[in-house]
Amino acid sequence: MAIDPKTQEVLNFLAENNDGGEKKYPYNRTTQYSCGHKIEFYEEKGEEHIQIRHGTTGSYIKMYPTGDIQIHSPARDINIVAARNIHVKTGETVDTEQKDASDRFVLHVVGNAHLDVEGDMHTHVRGNRHDKVDGLYTVDVGDKYIINMAEGGVNARGTYQVDVNKYKLDGAYLFRNLKKGGVMKDSFDGTYIIEQTSKGGVLQLSSEGDMQIDVKGHLRTTVKSNSINDITGKVEWNVGGKRVIGAPTGQASGSIGAETPSFNITTSSGKINISAAGQFGMDCGSTSLFDSGGNMKHKAPRIDLN
Repeated sequence: MAIDPKTQEVLNFLAENNDGGEKKYPYNRTTQYSCGHKIEFYEEKGEEHIQIRHGTTGSYIKMYPTGDIQIHSPARDINIVAARNIHVKTGETVDTEQKDASDRFVLHVVGNAHLDVEGDMHTHVRGNRHDKVDGLYTVDVGDKYIINMAEGGVNARGTYQVDVNKYKLDGAYLFRNLKKGGVMKDSFDGTYIIEQTSKGGVLQLSSEGDMQIDVKGHLRTTVKSNSINDITGKVEWNVGGKRVIGAPTGQASGSIGAETPSFNITTSSGKINISAAGQFGMDCGSTSLFDSGGNMKHKAPRIDLN
């Protein structure tokens, strides 16, 4: 992540002024030891500073005229250990209109960073938060992972994959919009149930193109109200009349026989009505049987029997 110009300006100032410049008598009060250690108090107006420097490594602590404090360890580590609490507070100004005008805390790590928290961790960001990761971003959670938000979304430039043992989605409004030319595919090795639980609701399937259902097992449809089919074109039923055993992937084992109906329509009450605007034909390859419990009536201007 690039450092913003304001922070870079401060870092450049500290790097360029770590030696304090030329000292003037009698403003300079310095105690220097044989090993190179030095404690310096400088009192010239506008240049007041205090510096403690380690003689063999060059490590130092410096307080500048502006009030800035620099701790520099060019050779090794800086360790801060507290038996109880460590409190760090930076800045006094938060400008919500001009973000760059706000005070800030900058942590610049050249290398890796590790944060080990043995207890709970709480972070509260009162403004916006932006995380940018150039490589892989991995989150490992030992227990539940819960996100609470007012609104949310995921924008993936490539593949977005979810691999779970169990997936549950609850919502009042669920929308999926497949862009033109795309493919939506649900593949499952088990049972797939679509259940509409509201008596006043509707389960609707609409297609601007074809709709195809391929079933290798049985197809059962149960309607407890009316079934209405409005077809602009034609209807074709092609019934093979095979004896099928096994489900759901049944295997045909020859014909069901001449005495077993392969196409059956039964009504418990009411009548069956077939109305044709054109010719009505029945072509029977074997015996044609009409069994009526009442009278049979044929009405036509002409009847030909052969």
